[in-house]
Amino acid sequence: MSRRRRATGGREPRSIGDSLKAVTAGFGSRGRAIDLNERWAEAVGEAIAAHSQPERLDAGRLTVVVDDPAWATELRYHSSRILAALNAESRAATISELHLRVHPGAGHKKPL
Repeated sequence: MSRRRRATGGREPRSIGDSLKAVTAGFGSRGRAIDLNERWAEAVGEAIAAHSQPERLDAGRLTVVVDDPAWATELRYHSSRILAALNAESRAATISELHLRVHPGAGHKKPL
């Protein structure tokens, strides 16, 4: 067995990009944070997206910040549709719960 194969546990070396994908997939929330920000408006619609932003994904619980209690109510009402849309193309983690946090001025926060 070559020295290189022994160093990698008998497997062929892989690219840094492939290694990073494997590592971030194991993180769940960090691996999907960019996808969530990119797909948020598509999943919730432009009106809701203008007043909300995904903040954190931890163990299947997505925390979303909204800028007004009325938008929190709207998200709760549509939560099953939103969860289905976000999970439709799931690669690693599955979002099972929306946790809503009201923070005035939270719409259009900078991405995670």
